[in-house]
Amino acid sequence: MRAIKIFLIYFILITYSVEFLLFAFTSNEQKSLINIENTRIQIAKNKNIKYDTRSPEEFFFQNKKILDNLEPAFYYSPLFDRYKTFIKAKKNNSIIPFRGPINSKSISCAEDLNYRLIENDKYGFKNSNALYDKKINSILIGDSYAEGFCVKREKDIAGNLNKKGFNTLNFGVAATGPLVSLAVLREFGNFIKPKNSIYIYFEGNDLAGLNWEKKDNNLIQYLNKEHNVNYLSNYKNINKFLRLASKESVAIGKWKLENKNYKMESSRYENFKEHLSDTLELQNIKNILRYSIFNQQKKEYDLDLFYLVVEKMNLETAKWGGKFIFVYTPTWSRYFTTNTNRESSIKLKDEIISRLISKKIEVIDLTNFFDNEKNLEQYFPLGYLGHYNAKGYRKISEIISAHLER
Repeated sequence: MRAIKIFLIYFILITYSVEFLLFAFTSNEQKSLINIENTRIQIAKNKNIKYDTRSPEEFFFQNKKILDNLEPAFYYSPLFDRYKTFIKAKKNNSIIPFRGPINSKSISCAEDLNYRLIENDKYGFKNSNALYDKKINSILIGDSYAEGFCVKREKDIAGNLNKKGFNTLNFGVAATGPLVSLAVLREFGNFIKPKNSIYIYFEGNDLAGLNWEKKDNNLIQYLNKEHNVNYLSNYKNINKFLRLASKESVAIGKWKLENKNYKMESSRYENFKEHLSDTLELQNIKNILRYSIFNQQKKEYDLDLFYLVVEKMNLETAKWGGKFIFVYTPTWSRYFTTNTNRESSIKLKDEIISRLISKKIEVIDLTNFFDNEKNLEQYFPLGYLGHYNAKGYRKISEIISAHLER
């Protein structure tokens, strides 16, 4: 019995020693994830960059006073699935818009601590209406990386492709997964018939998004090759939904302002407490066991459904003789953090690419470029965690353009 107690004591001591060592050798970038906003402010101060500490709600309501056509953004995503408007539409089997607002401005995110106003087109996407009058070469589908979060439309991937002479419509929808992308392609692709359909797959959360989407009866029906809801002919109902969703968003925004905690920076003690809690819970060791040894991520994500959805995108594009391109897009975390469960799907890259290539799907693996880049920070806002910045989106557009049909 005494030997067992001694063994357990030594086992606990060794386990926590390993955990503390893993923490000690963790990158500063990973440690900073405890307080992302505070880290961004400190980076901006160090670089003497002007920054805005207003919340999205503060920025919106202050600008709403001078801009009548400023409206809250909407995405067919988990961000809105608790809205009464969303719940009622699903209950009544009504059409839910992919994105909004329509013919209005909305605000961007501010990962570099500066907000921007985004102009949305007649269908609610991040395009110029004038672009629809041109012969479209390519359409871009995907989540916030396709949409070009945090930059204006002339500086996102589609905007840069337009500058290169590839008339490209941006149908990216932030906070969504592959099924929304398939739905957008089904509803708009057959109408536009572009030479290229480009799916921007983001390794950080697209598979997690699919876990939510597959429970949505409206979206899962798009696996049926004949299914569509005549989206382009239903803008009366779509406009009605977006008006109601906008009112609900405004009400929620006002509530957040009234109940806002104005403390912008957490104390060092709170940061220390968070780090200590993670260490005591053996988070580093747990994540190594989950994702590096036992490949738990394969159980967390529905890879078979994912491959089926991508195949459907490819077949959809083939209907009008177009070219489908799958673009594998890496996350900041791939290069600057380790042993986290934030984006466990990162480790599935080789399997995903190999499987798609075996199905004769053209793949552009952006890690082939970023893996060899010496100064990766230059492609991210403030050189820190976030979506790509304008320079990063421009570089991605240069890589993609070499693969497009004219």
